Amino acid sequence: MSRFLAYIPEAFESIWRNRSRSALSALGMIIGIASVIAVLGLSQAASGGMKQAIASGGDPGFIVVPDQSQNNPAEATMYYRDAALMQSYASGSVSRAIPFYQQRNYRVTVSGKSAFISVESTRELTQETGFIVDSGRLLDTNDVAAGANVAVLSHDAAQSFFPNGGAVGRTINVGTQRLTVIGVVSIKANLFRSLIGETIYIPYTTMRRIAPGPIDFIEFWPVSRSQNPVQVIMDVKAAMARIHPHAEYTVQDQLAFNAIFVNVINFIGVGLTFIGGVALFVAGVGIMNIMLVSVSERTREIGIRKSIGANAQEIAVQFLIEATLLSLGGGLIGTIIGVSIVIFMLPVIAQSVGAAPVPWALVIAIAAGFSLAVGIGFGSYPAARAGKLDPVEALRG
Repeated sequence: MSRFLAYIPEAFESIWRNRSRSALSALGMIIGIASVIAVLGLSQAASGGMKQAIASGGDPGFIVVPDQSQNNPAEATMYYRDAALMQSYASGSVSRAIPFYQQRNYRVTVSGKSAFISVESTRELTQETGFIVDSGRLLDTNDVAAGANVAVLSHDAAQSFFPNGGAVGRTINVGTQRLTVIGVVSIKANLFRSLIGETIYIPYTTMRRIAPGPIDFIEFWPVSRSQNPVQVIMDVKAAMARIHPHAEYTVQDQLAFNAIFVNVINFIGVGLTFIGGVALFVAGVGIMNIMLVSVSERTREIGIRKSIGANAQEIAVQFLIEATLLSLGGGLIGTIIGVSIVIFMLPVIAQSVGAAPVPWALVIAIAAGFSLAVGIGFGSYPAARAGKLDPVEALRG
């Protein structure tokens, strides 16, 4: 063991003696490890953030929209009553169905000041889906059930209409309806919502009076998530066929869609990590080449060592340690660069998906494993070649 440890300072001395050449050979390791850590760390953070956002947001349910590929899409126009009818006809599969309107711009008037503002119809709002209460409260189930004339303003909308504050309790006119402001919210980034500027949130039951015409889609939830989603979709399509016999609809499982999206992000991360692995392979070839050159230059040194009693295994171990240290050194620098990139880019990821934890232990372990594997894998052949040199021929060299 003591002899093995004695090889380490000798390896450092050899690397330092040829430091320019060693630095160039380690450059590939630096680039490869930095890219692997950056890609793996950011993709894992994005994936983890999305999974947390999905979990915190609850079950997003299914949506029903008209199939735009049908011959006459107008026949599939949906109305407010269709949600209740669909729930009734598919009661064995659907526990709740809600009619929704796409976000639209409406003229909003406050104390004689008018502007076109984005209005979003919604069910009850919760902090789990990304809303932070600045003042007042969020829409609750009672507001939705009663179709209350209430509204929640985004922070930007409140600043626009009530620059001096005190928006809660004030009234606004949206279309033909007079609504009371019950809350002002900011929106934290997550998978479902992002800061979208001036927006007014009102219950979908209230929106019916503002926009009594067609709705844009129906959102519904199955009786149980243990049900076969294919059967749920078939039951809902059958129910919609009873309501609109000549129309066709598309039913989408939003939870499955979100899961597919997360899997795509993971797949992209794995693919880009593989590309970083190719860079590591090239770096390993560079290290092997440098070590072969080192063996050729130190042939006489190897001959002298063998003539005074060093065996082939000891010579091989010496060169293998040198190759491994060279690889680990490049890996360490690459790790520092890669971690710095992840830390720098993490706020950008967080703005899109919310809290995005990085599994640092996994990322660093993979980087260290790659560095060690490259050093041992590509240093083995030069080390074995050095150990097999004939001492007489080596002394002649």
